[in-house]
Amino acid sequence: MEQINTNVLPKDRIAILGPSGQGKSTLLRILSTLESMDGGSISLHGRLAASWGPSEWRKKVCYVPQQPVMLPTTVADNLALASKLHQRNFDKPLALSLMEQVGLGDLNWSQKAADLSGGQKQRVQLVRSMLLGADILLLDEVTSALDSQSKQAVEDTLMNWLEERGGGLIWVTHEMEQAKRVGNRFWYLNRGSLTESVPEETVEWTDSFSIDGGMDSTCLP
Repeated sequence: MEQINTNVLPKDRIAILGPSGQGKSTLLRILSTLESMDGGSISLHGRLAASWGPSEWRKKVCYVPQQPVMLPTTVADNLALASKLHQRNFDKPLALSLMEQVGLGDLNWSQKAADLSGGQKQRVQLVRSMLLGADILLLDEVTSALDSQSKQAVEDTLMNWLEERGGGLIWVTHEMEQAKRVGNRFWYLNRGSLTESVPEETVEWTDSFSIDGGMDSTCLP
């Protein structure tokens, strides 16, 4: 890819669109530092990613893959996993509230996660990630296995979460209508370049989260 320089601000909701196989998921994995890039830099609050420890970076920049990663134990164990790994207290009341909001309020936490449907696993994984309180959520088609009602519940939960707590998200989706619902900025990735559209009302740039190098950016009217 060619060069891109861009920032992600608190409460930014960036929807990434583009054909399959163009590197959208790879981009999220690079931003989460799970994969390395050929050149350029990534920084958070003015600090380069390389200056953060991997665990500290992933507390701040949380990647949620399309295919849920579940422990072969209970739903409760899986919900507490991220908090435990990052040595944070598991906020059970908040977890209960989020599970209710995404349509899983009646789910039995003592059942095996392996017995959940694909859509249930996606929502459990999302709630688990939200409990970290990261500054940036990197979401890779996290509603792909959901019906329209559950998808709307997840979208509403995430929008309310960002409004109340700040932070931002970068969301890969193949659905244009979903991108319009969840995004206030839009990146289109195709043939090695990234086209960016920024709403007119976005007039102030700060140093919250920035990418320098590795992609091409063109600003649309």
